[in-house]
Amino acid sequence: MLFSVLILLLAAEPACPSGGTAVVVDTAQHVLLLCDAGATVRRFDVAIGENGPAPKRVGWAQTPLGTFTLAAPRPSKQFHVFVPLVNPDPKRFRAWAIGVHGPQRGWENAGHVNVESDWTLGCIAVASDAEIDAIAAFVRERKVRRIDVR
Repeated sequence: MLFSVLILLLAAEPACPSGGTAVVVDTAQHVLLLCDAGATVRRFDVAIGENGPAPKRVGWAQTPLGTFTLAAPRPSKQFHVFVPLVNPDPKRFRAWAIGVHGPQRGWENAGHVNVESDWTLGCIAVASDAEIDAIAAFVRERKVRRIDVR
């Protein structure tokens, strides 16, 4: 019985914040959630930095953990759409180009292959142009300015 409860807890869906609207990324489960009023609106599988998450200090090809401000989504020649995370400390992180984006050009039709392994330089990537379009629309329409990367 205890083992079954433990398995359910480990496999539990990441939680959305109880209030407001946000984007949540669970780096351990490789998922991105669009959240509104504590409920998951949509869920996407993601790839993160090829060297995993960075709990204290961002290194090369690591995805930073923490709560960040989102900037407005913008077109990207390399990834279709890019939703920047605002640099939390420009003095500490001089070369900051972290965000949520679509698949790299040339791979836009590969589908789920784009998120089967971690390959980014620290960003959070989704599997398709349609997915990043949905995320960008959610951020724009609901004026989302918060992303929690756990």
